[in-house]
Amino acid sequence: MATQHSRAAARVMISPAVILLLGWMLIPLGMTLYFSFLRYNLLMPGANPFVGWENYSYFLSDPAFQTAIVNTLLLVLGVLLITVVGGVLIALLLDQPMWGQGIVRILVIAPFFVMPTVSALVWKNMFMNPVNGLFAHLFQALGLAPFDFLAQAPLASIIGIVSWQWLPFATLILLTAMQSLDSEQLEAAEMDGASPLARFFHIVLPHLARAITVVILIQTIFLLSVFAEILVTTNGGPGTASTNLTYLVYAESLLRFDVGTGSAGGVVAIILANIVAIFLMRMIGKNLDA
Repeated sequence: MATQHSRAAARVMISPAVILLLGWMLIPLGMTLYFSFLRYNLLMPGANPFVGWENYSYFLSDPAFQTAIVNTLLLVLGVLLITVVGGVLIALLLDQPMWGQGIVRILVIAPFFVMPTVSALVWKNMFMNPVNGLFAHLFQALGLAPFDFLAQAPLASIIGIVSWQWLPFATLILLTAMQSLDSEQLEAAEMDGASPLARFFHIVLPHLARAITVVILIQTIFLLSVFAEILVTTNGGPGTASTNLTYLVYAESLLRFDVGTGSAGGVVAIILANIVAIFLMRMIGKNLDA
């Protein structure tokens, strides 16, 4: 009886937070769904006729949508490849005894705490600027013509910037998993004559499999909504060369003032993000059960 009363009291105490959280999510989602069925243009206030699925049809048939989907996939896959491979290599390095190990670890993790807008501005103005950037001076010192990264390779540049931000996160998770590996296994394999590469591929990498899946899941959810780095550096250009799905929704809503089409794009983005999240959760669930 006491257990039932305690459970009921717990539900009553947690219900305000649950109601607030549901309202925080459901009210914006409901407004987005509502506007997605209207011809809602900020340049024509008051004239908001119901147009049904017209906004969805226009958004999905827009050539920029296909480009945005491809760019989004390339951005997510590129960042995941760099952060997972780089995270494993840096975690291996940081796991070795060295002088000033604590300071080195702090410096490696530090970029994760820099705001995306700030880091994008730093990379844009201090490193990738074709006139005064560090890379431009390096190219000139080597006798080469400066390379305008954000104009000639915009998507690759954004992948590099975002990877720099997320590499510390992957390194931290993988380093924590690596330190939980029983050193006796590695010592036994070394005594049996296993080479360093064999020990890595047959012992270390399988041990890191679960940590890698966690990194992929968390990063993918956030990488699907990358926005600040694109806004600050390329504004989705040149043309739509660096436009992802999130930036396309922003452009429709606040640059072209078409809130109806932008809302339809937001609904499409939510559906696609949930499909990806469900797929990853099932894949990770199978991996964790193995």
